Amino acid sequence: MAKKRMRPIIVPKDIKIARSGSSIKISGPLGTNEVMISAKAQVEIKDNQIMVKNIDETTEAQAQQGTIRTLIVNAIDGVTKGYMKTLIVQGTGYRAQLGGGGVQLFLGYTKPVTIAFPKEIKCELSTVKSADKGDLTYITIKGSNKQQIGDLAAEIRATRVPDPYKHKGVRYADEVLRKKVGKRAVVQA
Repeated sequence: MAKKRMRPIIVPKDIKIARSGSSIKISGPLGTNEVMISAKAQVEIKDNQIMVKNIDETTEAQAQQGTIRTLIVNAIDGVTKGYMKTLIVQGTGYRAQLGGGGVQLFLGYTKPVTIAFPKEIKCELSTVKSADKGDLTYITIKGSNKQQIGDLAAEIRATRVPDPYKHKGVRYADEVLRKKVGKRAVVQA
């Protein structure tokens, strides 16, 4: 079985690929992505397949070959299926709202934190009432560029990292947090 970096990428029918210099532009139903190609790798486009090859057999060239292949696969997935990340804002008085070209986060600071979105990224907010955790605000970020979605989600999470005692703050929906016991519980035990 060949290594993953050597496998050809099959391009779906509704995807258009254009090569210009050291980059590849991939267009599909959900948008357009551009992938920069390293000098250590070369890309061949034939029929409905893309083949990524390395220039020489050095470790760095092989690593670049695998990286470029994965970036192209992610770009194709992004313009066909799209990517999505969900964050949860939890805490008394903590909330989020859309406005000002992005999302405004009210997280206990004196002023709301505003994070701007690029125009190709969509954001949805929903609030869920729960008895034990208070109001939970779900922030869903959608787009075609995997790296942009991940960077934006990390920027939102960094505004107020969840504390280990009450889990107040902003966290990913699929993130597992370990709860610490307070000082009082340790002394009484």
